[in-house]
Amino acid sequence: MADDPELLEWIASTINPRVDATSILAAVHDRLLAGVADGGLAAFYPNLTARPSPPDGAYPALRAFVLAHRDELAALLAERTTQTNEVRRCSYLLPALVFAAARTARPLALIDVGASAGLNLLFDRYGYDYGDGWVCGAAASSVQIATQSRGARPPLAPWPTIAGRIGIDLTPVALGDGAATRWLEACVWPEHVDRFALLRAALAIGRAAKPRVIAGNAIEVLPTLIESTDTDAAIVVVNTNVIQYFSPDERAAYGRVLRDAGDRRELFWIANEHRALLRQAGFAQPIGRASESSALPLAISHWHDGGRDEFVLAEVGPHGRWLNWFD
Repeated sequence: MADDPELLEWIASTINPRVDATSILAAVHDRLLAGVADGGLAAFYPNLTARPSPPDGAYPALRAFVLAHRDELAALLAERTTQTNEVRRCSYLLPALVFAAARTARPLALIDVGASAGLNLLFDRYGYDYGDGWVCGAAASSVQIATQSRGARPPLAPWPTIAGRIGIDLTPVALGDGAATRWLEACVWPEHVDRFALLRAALAIGRAAKPRVIAGNAIEVLPTLIESTDTDAAIVVVNTNVIQYFSPDERAAYGRVLRDAGDRRELFWIANEHRALLRQAGFAQPIGRASESSALPLAISHWHDGGRDEFVLAEVGPHGRWLNWFD
């Protein structure tokens, strides 16, 4: 595409300034999932065909598809941005929540920032496999999350008592909206067949469970939400790969919201974000260098009894594919 003047001109004409390569390809994927006549393009998508054609030959079919559906794709890109709900992240959220629960006598009230469809709020409805026969969770669930465990074994029991769960997102994905959930599926790279299948299974569970996700800016919504949460519960605010979309000023403001709330009541902050961004949001504990470029730290802050404790629990691979839990 980058060397195709006609398609570059079409991309420049789209009206959403947040359009990027990922969202363009997601828009094409969305139309294929919707069953639009594809001219043979779907044959290159591993999640759409059992025997995909080699990707080196895909561009002519992709180009023809984009040009044939340019208006339809532009309309989609005008209203959509990249949206993900990676349920494999629950493989490290679970031990982080077990860790939090061990530090308090209170049940936990979860607030997921950037929750999308709220699927990670349903972590206790999934099964987990960390390798070497090390499994836990809902064995009969249609969502079985496998991750490669590196380093120490993460704590997996006892599971925390959950007193409440709610998500916040600028544009929540309504689980009853077929177009919205299709876009969520479309944002999964088509060669990641396992992620695609996992998301579809989690969406089915989500439609039945109906997790609550409210629309709003977390910096504006969190104070009221925290204030209205059961005072007998310890609050757990979670954000995973979210604050990269905040400006530096917003990250600092987000950190102040958490600190101010933690000064008033017991609160945990669980974050899986880039190191520099955690610093901007106020996480002060030293974070070691990543073992590989794609690894992100899993950090937790705990405000209690007028103080704050901070820990770097682990580092995590892309999409939760591996977990290196620290001793």
